[in-house]
Amino acid sequence: MAVDNASGYSTYRMMGNRGLGHRRMLLSLMSLFFLLWIVVPLLFPGLAYFTYLATAPLRYLGVFVHEMGHGFASLISGGAFHWFQMDGDGGAAITSGGLQSLVLLGGLLGPALFGSVLLIASTRLEKLRLPYLVLLLFFCSGAYYILKPLVLSSADNAPLMQWHASHLLALALPVSLIVATLILLRATDASQRLVLQLLGIVMCYSAFSDTSYIFQYEVLRNGMYSDARVFASLFTPFSVQALPWLVFIIFAVVIAALNFALLGLGVTRALRQPK
Repeated sequence: MAVDNASGYSTYRMMGNRGLGHRRMLLSLMSLFFLLWIVVPLLFPGLAYFTYLATAPLRYLGVFVHEMGHGFASLISGGAFHWFQMDGDGGAAITSGGLQSLVLLGGLLGPALFGSVLLIASTRLEKLRLPYLVLLLFFCSGAYYILKPLVLSSADNAPLMQWHASHLLALALPVSLIVATLILLRATDASQRLVLQLLGIVMCYSAFSDTSYIFQYEVLRNGMYSDARVFASLFTPFSVQALPWLVFIIFAVVIAALNFALLGLGVTRALRQPK
């Protein structure tokens, strides 16, 4: 009987750690970021700049995951991931080859897919060591691809002409994330679950974190077009420059719906009570 009681107490305590409190926190985080990144910019444009500043570090995390999604999708589809860079205007993954539609989707849907998995893990897994080791590997990969241009020869790599040393400043982000992840590996179970949910929500909403990037039809400040517009042009007879606005909106709405679907999948699975 003593062994059974101890086992029952242990199981109860474990389920409590993964239970109602963490599910409430997940719903609170989801509502908060929906308000800050979607509702406020749409209903109160004058406040959008202040919410942008207040959540800037998390937005850069979204940019980081977005660009890494492009890079990994290029590798998966047989292409090359040369490096990626970040600055005050956003980021860019420098890739070549691969399946262009998959490379674009890697940035448009990849973060939401990764975030959904993290949300599910935050309440469904008994131990969180594995997801944190995956995050550690991911952040280390990001640091590597920021540093990679230092070992490339411009004679053998034409895109290297686009790179300059100031891009190394972005290294502060993955290094900070690596340090934070190592600390969290030794943190309490409650802290680990909270941070995992925060990362998952930020990744799922990253496509909407900068004045709804998915719906950006106009030419960007760097003279290029949004990923959604380029993606739409791949499946229509129009060039990216001549793509009609209505056609673009249809594709953008579908991509946005898929992002919300991945968020919904992660949240509903995370909220489901363990059997």
